[in-house]
Amino acid sequence: MKIVLINPPQTFYAGSEPPAGNLPLGLMYIAAMLIKSGYQTEIFDAFMADGLFQRNGETVNVGMSFEQIKREIDSRKPDVLGIAGPFTCQIENSVKISDLAKELNPDILTVVGGPHVTTVQKGFLEEAKSVDIAVAGEGEYVMPEIAAFFEGKKTLNEILGIAFRQNGEVKVNPSRDFIKNLDDLPYPAYDLVDMEKYLNPKKIGYRSFRKRAISMVTSRGCPFNCCFCSVHLHMGKGFRAHSANYVLNHIQYVVEKFDVKNIFFEDDNLTLDLARFEAICDGLIMKKTAIGWETPNGVRADCLDLNLLKKMKKSGCKSVFFGVESGDQQILDNVICKNLDLNRVVEVAKICKDIDLKTGAFYIIGFPGEKKENMQKTVDFALKLKRDYDVGMHLFMATPSYGTRLYEECKSKGYIQENLGWNSFAAARQPKGMPLISTPDFAPEEVKEIAAKALEEYKKLSLRNHLRNPRRVLKTAFEQPQLIVKYIRNLFA
Repeated sequence: MKIVLINPPQTFYAGSEPPAGNLPLGLMYIAAMLIKSGYQTEIFDAFMADGLFQRNGETVNVGMSFEQIKREIDSRKPDVLGIAGPFTCQIENSVKISDLAKELNPDILTVVGGPHVTTVQKGFLEEAKSVDIAVAGEGEYVMPEIAAFFEGKKTLNEILGIAFRQNGEVKVNPSRDFIKNLDDLPYPAYDLVDMEKYLNPKKIGYRSFRKRAISMVTSRGCPFNCCFCSVHLHMGKGFRAHSANYVLNHIQYVVEKFDVKNIFFEDDNLTLDLARFEAICDGLIMKKTAIGWETPNGVRADCLDLNLLKKMKKSGCKSVFFGVESGDQQILDNVICKNLDLNRVVEVAKICKDIDLKTGAFYIIGFPGEKKENMQKTVDFALKLKRDYDVGMHLFMATPSYGTRLYEECKSKGYIQENLGWNSFAAARQPKGMPLISTPDFAPEEVKEIAAKALEEYKKLSLRNHLRNPRRVLKTAFEQPQLIVKYIRNLFA
């Protein structure tokens, strides 16, 4: 039998941030386990296929056309087709691929997994008629069992963590325990993808560097309880991590085999286990590993101090991002439920400036329970950090992802429209999109206006800081020229 795992093309709406062409790590981990189990496996990345852009009205499809994908599936002739199902805003393309596969051969077993599917397994299968199996949570141990089912060695009723159709009805099996020891997993199946496509400085995405850069995930799960976050729904609340030795060996492997120069740690909680994290930094320093690294998903500022930040920089850290969420302590404590002291954020921002470590922070406005003055506090806090410590501001508008407490509250109180489509979430998350949440205290247009004014002020502060630090600007222009281009475009947008 033959298994093909496919990363679908993606659709972007007017005003969206540029797409980022990173490794399909989820599929690569699953492929590695399938190969370990003895199954012939291929990865087909339809998103990174020659960086094709097709405009369709106000939307842009990035990757292969569906006609090309259909021909590719026909030529590969899979028995089982595993389709990545990313966040809600992109799930429609996963369903289209399943439709195409069934048109070619109704006997192809179509399987979709990912964050969206995990939160709405039953509803997803009821809507996506061509999909045979929906996988919830981690797929590394599920897919080999699904392959065994195809071979007649297992029944679907025996496989934990899936939903499927039985006698015309959707059946949801009990959930599967999360993987306890991540070190049992082999490295992602790098040999099944064309690594040069992902390492090419001209690849899709704002993370294109002169240096050869890839993403890496060293831990899973989140014990925190932020109202807007769905991570614990598909990765669990229990924090699980690769050991420091596994991570260091993994880094050494990609450096030696692929000449990787920069790593983006995409963990949700990279610094949660401080002993492990510090051991990784110590190992990079001791081995003199020639690697730069960054934390684009953000870390908790209250985990860091002067000594650790110095060690991070010495080990290769080029920038550190913080998940702040709100600049109003009351909203942070009682609405978002993030146990974070804003005073610590300020302290760490000052330390980073003192040791010349680049920083950025994520903020969100437009939560139920906020008033416009609370949102303005967040904006003021973000601009003050930019003004005083040159902390980059990344401001988003609250979007209620399926399954989160934010979604349930908005739904029960009538703060979002009924029956929102997948495209609604995609449009709302783009910088020029309109928020989905409306409460007695604010309208979506008012949240949008606050964000727009904040961005204008931020542009002025950024220009001032650039003029004061021409040496840093020149260094960025050399190492990351696309960021300069993006900055200039945003300045006049």
